[in-house]
Amino acid sequence: MKALSVVKPWGTMIADEIKSLEIRGWAPEQMPMLSVALVQNSKRLTKNGDEDFDGEVVAVIDIVSCVPWVKEDCKFSGCDESEFEEGWLAWRLSNIRKLNNPVPATAKRKFYNLTGEEALAVILELET
Repeated sequence: MKALSVVKPWGTMIADEIKSLEIRGWAPEQMPMLSVALVQNSKRLTKNGDEDFDGEVVAVIDIVSCVPWVKEDCKFSGCDESEFEEGWLAWRLSNIRKLNNPVPATAKRKFYNLTGEEALAVILELET
């Protein structure tokens, strides 16, 4: 299962459907990306190889499009218009499936694969 990490509190805001856009400086290699595990962690991962072993899968999401971020979309991005910067991309999220019990998982940069054990735990949690 593919995974994407986000820093707290954005994962919870996405899982609770308060935030429907994820803002990034890069585009996914393909669209759409379906059933992506959303791993929330507490430290920003800035270098290749960075990991946070205290992450948790809080939801499974679909990433359905990637468009230039515009100021009017700040309200869907979990930020104020004063934080807007041109040049970023807005990933539109849908089909958000919140996990009632977050699943421990390692957070990594970019897209990555959960371990088999992590993926199985997410699938089982989705079925409850």
